[in-house]
Amino acid sequence: MEIKIQNGETTTVALTGQLDTLTTVDAEKAISPILASDVKELVLDCSGLDYISSAGLRLLLIIQKGMASKKGTFRLVNTKKEVREIFDLTGFSSILTIE
Repeated sequence: MEIKIQNGETTTVALTGQLDTLTTVDAEKAISPILASDVKELVLDCSGLDYISSAGLRLLLIIQKGMASKKGTFRLVNTKKEVREIFDLTGFSSILTIE
């Protein structure tokens, strides 16, 4: 998996590949400093994300809770149909902001 972070008024994290048990650890290490910083708006660009497992879903919950605890916003953009179906099946569509 490839992780690209673009900082600015809005911090954007672009994920390419699969967010599964093996790659979630690296993604969490990359995103943890963002959650610990004063960033108030975090966008996850899912245009390159082909698959997400339960470990990846867990990470999204951690991000959502971390941003909410500092009164920030977290949203997902450019989600592929296959990944969106996983969000719909698991109920994550009602928990996360998906555009």
